Amino acid sequence: MNITSPMPNARFIITSGADWPSIPFQTDATGDHTWNWKMEWAGFAQSGSANTPSNQWDAKTVITNYGGTLTVSAQANGLTGTIMVNICGTNPSAAEVAQFLASKPGTAGFDKILQHETGFRHFNASGEPIRLFDNGYGMCQLTNPPPSFEQVWNWKSNVQGGLVLFAAKRKAAITYLGQNNRSYTDDQVKYEAVSRWNGGSYHEWDPNAGDWVRHPNILCDSMTGNIGWDMDDDANAGKTEAQLHQRDSPNYRKGRPGPDDHWKYSGVCYADMVLG
Repeated sequence: MNITSPMPNARFIITSGADWPSIPFQTDATGDHTWNWKMEWAGFAQSGSANTPSNQWDAKTVITNYGGTLTVSAQANGLTGTIMVNICGTNPSAAEVAQFLASKPGTAGFDKILQHETGFRHFNASGEPIRLFDNGYGMCQLTNPPPSFEQVWNWKSNVQGGLVLFAAKRKAAITYLGQNNRSYTDDQVKYEAVSRWNGGSYHEWDPNAGDWVRHPNILCDSMTGNIGWDMDDDANAGKTEAQLHQRDSPNYRKGRPGPDDHWKYSGVCYADMVLG
């Protein structure tokens, strides 16, 4: 028995709107068919089976939200035929991402994070999800908790997963800014939440001004996205950004500052870079 369509290694494309394509299979046999399928990509896998009274079956329903290599084995009349095809993705436009975010609450500043981190891209040039060195996947670079197969391949599910994490940062921002019944603005919440997405608070309370202000002791390295210096550190005091960059930039490649370093990753600098 042969699977007559689709062709082996055919490519099926997920639309930019995260709609999965129809993937019709057909054999040259007759009668009842059992279709065993398995979708695999980069350690993720999903499998199952379906039964039809004829030699035709559309895999769309069972593989929606997954991508990679789809292996299908058809069984009928004691015979078996097997084929592999590929499912690839299409990046959404910035407008499509903005429209999706507009339908969700509490997203102020999140679009800037996505633009800064991945340029609203979810897939690489091969149509596979972006995967970083730290196993961060997709547009939101979901890492911890590890994303599901669906969150890896469906950019909308990926962004929704990112929004869950961002909501926790936003809640922490509101709790922080609202302590002691202090008032705050929507803009301050936005900067505070974006800062905490990368790590650490953005504001400190200025009792003289009676307002939240950006941490005044943080000087940022404008040549990077999230590295800065605590200017209250005696090793940094009195030095310019250029001087500090010249001194410390050779050590940035280490990934993390050591006990003798006087630079750090800063949520303040990240928010300044992302939000302007």
